[in-house]
Amino acid sequence: MLENHDNADDLNRLSGIAAGDGVEVLDAPAPTTSASSKTRRKPDARPPQSRHDGGSFELIEHAKAGESAGVYFTGFDQEGNAKAPLWVCAPLHIIAKTRGTKSADWGRLLEWRDPDGRPHRWAVPAELLAGDGLEVRRELMRLGLEVAPSKRARDLLSTYMQVWPVTERARCVERLGWHGAVYVLPDEAIGAEAEAVVFQSSAAVEPAYAQAGTAAHWREGVAALSAGNSRMVFAIACAFAPALAALVGEDSGGFHLRGKSSSGKSTALALAASVWGNPASFTRLWRTTTNGLEGLAAVHSDCVLILDELSQMDPREAGDAAYLLANGQGKTRASRAGMARQPARWRLLFLSAGEESLSAMMGRAGKRSNAGQEVRLADIEADAGAGLGAFETLHGHPTGAALSLALKDAAAQHHGAVGVDWLRRVVADRVNLAEQAGELVREFVAEHTRPDSPGQVLRVARRFGLVAAAGELSGELTGWKGGESFEAVGKCFTAWLEGFGGDSSREDRSLLAQVRAFFEMHGASRFEDMAATVEQRIPNRAGFWRDGEDDARQFLVLPEVFKREVCQGFDAKAAAQVLVKAGVILAGEDGKTARKVRLPGIGATARVYVFTGNLWESGE
Repeated sequence: MLENHDNADDLNRLSGIAAGDGVEVLDAPAPTTSASSKTRRKPDARPPQSRHDGGSFELIEHAKAGESAGVYFTGFDQEGNAKAPLWVCAPLHIIAKTRGTKSADWGRLLEWRDPDGRPHRWAVPAELLAGDGLEVRRELMRLGLEVAPSKRARDLLSTYMQVWPVTERARCVERLGWHGAVYVLPDEAIGAEAEAVVFQSSAAVEPAYAQAGTAAHWREGVAALSAGNSRMVFAIACAFAPALAALVGEDSGGFHLRGKSSSGKSTALALAASVWGNPASFTRLWRTTTNGLEGLAAVHSDCVLILDELSQMDPREAGDAAYLLANGQGKTRASRAGMARQPARWRLLFLSAGEESLSAMMGRAGKRSNAGQEVRLADIEADAGAGLGAFETLHGHPTGAALSLALKDAAAQHHGAVGVDWLRRVVADRVNLAEQAGELVREFVAEHTRPDSPGQVLRVARRFGLVAAAGELSGELTGWKGGESFEAVGKCFTAWLEGFGGDSSREDRSLLAQVRAFFEMHGASRFEDMAATVEQRIPNRAGFWRDGEDDARQFLVLPEVFKREVCQGFDAKAAAQVLVKAGVILAGEDGKTARKVRLPGIGATARVYVFTGNLWESGE
C-alpha cells in the first residue's frame, strides 16, 4: 500500500525506481535485498533523472545556491554538448501509475506542495495528457504548483508526467465512499492493504474533509452539549449514518429542518458537518443548479451532504433536485464521440435546512409537490416544542442563543477526527455492525409504525431508523447514553409524521383534498337540481345534485368532468377506486365505480360518479 511520503528521499525513490515506457533512467539507485529496508539514493548520488527526446529530466528536491528546486530539462546540441538546464516547474512527484478495476482508465498519481508548504495529491487521468495538457496545467497551477511561463517549459511539463518512469501501481476509483471492503476518502483509502486505492478525477478534488483537534475534544465540546436536544442529536447521527447505509441496503434520501430564522437550524447543520470537517466549508448551500448538485453528490458518496438555505434555490428546480439527490444517479451524457457515458452514481443522506418546506417552495413557482418528492426529502419542524427553538435543554447556558454559540465555537475548533475514527471502526467490523444496524432499524420501524402502514411511511421510517441505529452504534465516540439516539430520532420521526398527515397514503389525502376543494368552489353553481320542475340554465355544467337517503346532498358528476377537472393530475381510474374505498362515491350495482342514472334534460341513462356526504367526513 502506498504511504504518504513526506521524506524527500522516499519521494525520490518512488519517482525514479526503474526504466519504463522506453525511457532510460540515469543514476537510479540499486534495489536492496532486505525486505525491511527501503531503497535509498546515496547522499552523494545525483538526483533521479530520465532521458527523453535528446535530453533528460532531472528532479531536484532541495535547492542549491543560485538555483531553484524542481523539475529541470537538459537538452543537447548537435555536437552532444549539454545546454543550460531549463526549469520546468516546482518539485512534482509522479508517485504511481493508476488504473481501474478493468485495467482501463489509466492515469498518474501526482504529489506536490504549494508555496505555503501545504501538500496536494491528485490522480490525474492519462487521457487529459493526450493533447497539450492545458487542463492539467491549469489545475496544477490553481492548486499552487509553480510552473515556468515559457511555452517550451509548459510542453515539457506534459511530457515529464507521461515519461517519468514509475513502477508503483495504484487502483483508481471514480467515486468516493465504499468500494468493496475499502472506504475511499479524497486523500486516504481506509481498509486498503494489498494495493493502494485512490480517487481519480478530471479535476483535483478540494474536499471539505478536514481535521482539527481530537475526537475526545469533539466529544466533550460538541456531543456532550448536544445530548438531550433531539434536533441536535438527530443531526449528528445523520452524519454517522451514511457509512452504514450500504451495509444494510438503504437507499439515498434526505431530511429537511424547517423553521423560522434563528431557531437553531443552522446550528444543527454545523454539528453534523463537524463530524467530517470544518462546518464553515463542509456545509454547502442550495443556491446552485441541479447539475451543480450532481457534482456535490458525487464527492459526498456514502457520506452526508449538508445543504443550507433551501429558499435560495430556484423554486422551479427544487422538486427535481430532491429526486436527483435521492435517486443516486446523475444525468446520462454523451461523449465527444456521441456514445453514452456512464452517469455519476452515489449513495448518501442529505441534511437540509430552510424557513419553508419543499411543497411551499414549489407552490411559489405554481407547482404542486407530489408524495414522491416529499418522501425523498422528509420535512421536520425544527422547533422542538420546549419554548427554546430547536433546543430542549440548555446545559447551564442562559439562553438557546448562548448554547448555540458555544456549540458552533466547539465545532469550529474540534472537527473531522471523529468521522475518520468512525470509518476505521466500521471498516474493521463491517459484518458485525451490519447485523446490529439492521436489527436496530427493524426495531425502530416496529416501534413507530403499524404493520399496515403504507409503503411511503415505512420507507421514511427505515431512513429514520438508520439514523437512530448510527447514533446508538457510535456511542463510544459521542459519549451518549444508550437510547439517547433512539429517543431523539423518534421525536423527529413523530414530527415528520404529523406534518406528513398521519400514517396513511399522501396521494390519497391529496386526492381527497382536491375533490373537496372542487365541490367547495363549484357545488352551488355548476350542478343542476334533478328534482326541479322548471328549466334550469347552469353555465358550464359539471353534473346534477339530489337528496340522498340520509338527507345529505349527493352530487352526480359527469364522466368527462370527473376525469378532466375533479381528478386533474391523478389517474382517473385509480382515483375512482380510492374514492369508492373511502366511501366518498357510491359504486355501481355491477361493481364499477360509476353508476347508471337516468338524467333529466339528457333523456338517457348515463354513467355518473355519485358523491355522498362522506366527502366532508373524510377530511376530519
